[in-house]
Amino acid sequence: MEQINLYIHEVTRRLPEKLRTDIEMELQSTILDMMPDDYTASDVDAALTKLGNPAKLADQYREQPNYLIGPLLFDSYMTILKMAVSIAILVHVIVLTIQQITLFPANTYFIENGIELVINLIGGSVEVLSQVFLWVTIIFVIIERVTDDGAKKSMQSKPWTPNDLKHIVPVEKKKRIAKSEVFFALFWVIIWATFYFKASDLIGIYEKATHDKLQFIAPLFNRDVLLTLWPVVGALILFEIGLILYKWVIGKWTYKIAVWNMIYHIALIIVTILFVKQTGLFNVEFIRYTGEVFNVASDTALLNWWNNTVWAFVVLFIIISVIDIFNGFRKAKM
Repeated sequence: MEQINLYIHEVTRRLPEKLRTDIEMELQSTILDMMPDDYTASDVDAALTKLGNPAKLADQYREQPNYLIGPLLFDSYMTILKMAVSIAILVHVIVLTIQQITLFPANTYFIENGIELVINLIGGSVEVLSQVFLWVTIIFVIIERVTDDGAKKSMQSKPWTPNDLKHIVPVEKKKRIAKSEVFFALFWVIIWATFYFKASDLIGIYEKATHDKLQFIAPLFNRDVLLTLWPVVGALILFEIGLILYKWVIGKWTYKIAVWNMIYHIALIIVTILFVKQTGLFNVEFIRYTGEVFNVASDTALLNWWNNTVWAFVVLFIIISVIDIFNGFRKAKM
């Protein structure tokens, strides 16, 4: 009976919540009808073999083709795609709204700038959607073809047998990677990636000018330095997104995920240190302005104060990364 329950679970977990109860009862009745009253283990194997791969059976219940990625990963792919699209559009709207509000007068050109905001929103959203679809699809294709633990290849030629259920181990709650964890991880990476590539236009000093207009007078970062570092930062972003999606597909903390998480954080720490050591990374005008705010008088004292502040944030970031690495191995060990 345990094998039957496992099979039914493997089918229903791929279906929408509203369908699961009815299909669970239907499947249980169907399987029992396929066997004699005093059935044996071989009878169960024969019945489940006749029903076939749970992923393909779930696909039949959905009555829709799911072969963009493959039956075993399609549900995870669609969930992550919807999640990533929602986050990316939200971040895009926030960034665009900030830009529009801070760069045009509040009353004078409201209609004109409102129209411009809508046009930029539509155009930018199309670009965001295409980028999210492209990269999520590429990463899932890679995951499908290179992983074999917890996320077996969807299009393998080997036929499914009931023996495959023996490899399914219920995930302990302490090891489980929750949907909320994946959501906030994606939200964070999209936030910092967006602000990195728009940092020289968004992060800095604003002053009120004429007609209640905010004028962007001094960015925190120098655009040219950020552009020289974008290939490394872009690779790190793709690495992080790939790790997040891999976590979602596996669904639990394992030593392999903990090791990849450690590699990611080590790479992130190295890139961060190289990043802050870049000559001319920070805009001199921004440093001077913050020095005036905190009453730092001489240039030497200002430079020392700024360097100490930056490295204090770096040390704090390293401590947070080490804690995350430790927690990853702790969860994998549970």
